[in-house]
Amino acid sequence: MAWAIFFETLRREWRTMLFWGIGIGAIAYFNVIAVPSVNGMQATAEAIAKMPPFILQMLGGGDLQFLASPAGFLNNQYYAIILVIFGIYAIIAGLNVTANEEDRGIMDVLLSLPVPRWRLVLEKFLAYSVLAAGVIVISTIALLLSVQMTPAVTVPTATLLEASFSILPGTLTMLALTVFIATLVRRKNLAAALASVFLIGSWFIDVIGRTVTTSFLNTARVISFYAYYDTEGVMQHGLSLGNILVPLAATAVLVVGALWAFQRRNISV
Repeated sequence: MAWAIFFETLRREWRTMLFWGIGIGAIAYFNVIAVPSVNGMQATAEAIAKMPPFILQMLGGGDLQFLASPAGFLNNQYYAIILVIFGIYAIIAGLNVTANEEDRGIMDVLLSLPVPRWRLVLEKFLAYSVLAAGVIVISTIALLLSVQMTPAVTVPTATLLEASFSILPGTLTMLALTVFIATLVRRKNLAAALASVFLIGSWFIDVIGRTVTTSFLNTARVISFYAYYDTEGVMQHGLSLGNILVPLAATAVLVVGALWAFQRRNISV
């Protein structure tokens, strides 16, 4: 059957997608209902604006007017951190493409089927990409419902949809990176550790690079996928095509690299 691995992966993992979506949706819900009054948001923004530059960059920048708005509050409390959570999801999902099944000895059975190696990796990657998009959709639905229940949150639905969509490119990049690493190294724990180091390191490089503009870390931000995740800009100016295309291009390169590496792997060793 064509795309059998793709559909079988969706069949096995849709419940996990649902649980992650509901869990992240709960985070969104509690952040939305915590939105204070206009005066409370203004006071919070003024307090944030007085923080050191490093902390200020972690919280989304120094635009006081934006920070004092419902969109700014949601950006700082939800969108600013949510890509980290989706990065963790991407690592777990990426390990499921090859590493976990190699570790359990299942990969030998899969490779005995009349399916090329590249199709095995590609179909599973595409399936987990769809599942990641599903998690974003479910959590966004929870977010939108929460906004409808909270009169203080006057953020347009289109703005929230664009901000939520901007999560996807970075998530796919992290998923592809994990798959690529797992096809290069033979130990699942090592692959998970390397992907986690990249996830955390990218965050630090982006935050510090935005704070210290004269540092080499500012130039090094191009290797951090967080540099292309700008929900503050999305909420104020709309989606940036460059911030979408660059992570997607990196994702495509990493997937091709994973296909190439897995074709040459000796699975039995």
